[in-house]
Amino acid sequence: MDSAPHPRRHWILAVMSLSLLAIVLNNSVLNVAIPQLITDLGATTTEVQWIADVYSLVFAGLLLAAGAVADRFGRKRYTLGGLAVFGLGSVLAAFSDGVTELLVARAVMGLGAAFVMPGTLSIIAQVFHGPERPRAIAVWGGVSALGVAIGPVVGGLLVGSFGWASVFVLNIPLVVVTLAIGLATVPEWRDPAATPVDVPGALLGAVASCALVFAIIEAPAQGWASAPVLGSLVATAAAGVGFAVRMRRAEHPLIDLRVLGSKTFLGASVGNLLVVFGLAATLFVLAQQLQFAFGFSPLESGLGVAPTAVATILASGLAGPVTDRLGTRLAVALGLACSAAGILTIAWADGYGQVLAGLIAVGAGFGVSLAPATDAMLSTVPDERGGMASAMNDTMQELGYALGVAVVGTVFHRLYTGSLADLPEQARLSLAGAAQLSQQDGRPDIAARAAAAFSDAVGLGLTVAAAVVFAGALFALATLPTRLPGRGPSARLPAPDQPQPVAAP
Repeated sequence: MDSAPHPRRHWILAVMSLSLLAIVLNNSVLNVAIPQLITDLGATTTEVQWIADVYSLVFAGLLLAAGAVADRFGRKRYTLGGLAVFGLGSVLAAFSDGVTELLVARAVMGLGAAFVMPGTLSIIAQVFHGPERPRAIAVWGGVSALGVAIGPVVGGLLVGSFGWASVFVLNIPLVVVTLAIGLATVPEWRDPAATPVDVPGALLGAVASCALVFAIIEAPAQGWASAPVLGSLVATAAAGVGFAVRMRRAEHPLIDLRVLGSKTFLGASVGNLLVVFGLAATLFVLAQQLQFAFGFSPLESGLGVAPTAVATILASGLAGPVTDRLGTRLAVALGLACSAAGILTIAWADGYGQVLAGLIAVGAGFGVSLAPATDAMLSTVPDERGGMASAMNDTMQELGYALGVAVVGTVFHRLYTGSLADLPEQARLSLAGAAQLSQQDGRPDIAARAAAAFSDAVGLGLTVAAAVVFAGALFALATLPTRLPGRGPSARLPAPDQPQPVAAP
């Protein structure tokens, strides 16, 4: 692959960033629309949960296959095509008049997103080289965090003024503009030695990913020992073993398992998983803490979380210089340790000032660590397999997000409900329910006990998250190299006797 800078690389970075923003923003915006969905569509709590979760299930299940398909048959074609499918799903969602239609629309959106996300990263890695590559990846990571953090703000403004359908209408002009610029600026690329897609491997990978994400989603509500969760974990293990066997025996495997033996890949993938884990855990708890404990409105709570995005963007701009100075190992470890310190600060905060300091630390740690960790993952594979590496990176991030919510949600749920086991269900469901019951029954002790239980649950749940993220910092120190090896076609894990990839006509 030609290592000369692409003349339109900054336009391409803008297109890829806008594509990523659309698919990330959608999930965080949707959370604000849930109350209206319940009212307007008559959806049950379970149905609403699946309206949110079916997107993640389809998305996670198809990531690996999508990355491999794009490598073999055209990254531009499948990335922009995925964006078009995502836009179609958004149109269907905006005009849905029932739960079933909305579920189908969300699944279509997940299908499109599965092809967009790995494509954005592999195309960025394709057109940026040398010191510019980690800086471009830092922009990519900053946009991802921005979408997560500003979602509640954008959602609050849209839903309050235009209703729940507006969160899907928002995607349509974004998709149209991005497609128009992308068709004109993004180069096509494919592997001239394209091999048949490993369909059995893709199916096994999809089953393993979907079953694992399902278990993670359901565990906080049903418990890790419940039949559905245990069944899903068994299915994950069985499909995972089958996938590994298939990858070793297939003539044209979906992914090259040799990459899993790389300490660099292992350290980078765990680092990426855990930095997203920390961000997800923090935002999940803050959504409740700011509203229930500090009395913020939904819009105020969205604005209250926004400093995370600002810190991430600023820190992402420093990720390149920090990595140049300290090296990959210390940059990733420093970012994870900073995030862990921020999470711990939020865990025991008794006012928004401390929360703000913690949010800045979490965002800064995310911004500093994500780019060098992602660049390290990409360095373990040849450029012609960039889609595969990007898909694996995105899968780790998706699992990190799901795990962050699930682990902290489980700890929080157990501690909060366990402390109030002798009170009516209304009090155990939420702090707001406890306050309402306390007022109805004239028992201020109920509200006081619930507030104390809530504070302890937040503190201990986020302390667990901080410990996990800090352990990731130590793991990065033990596994990542100080400097990455030179990159280029087949610089790592070469594909023997294969012609070099070229730009597709």
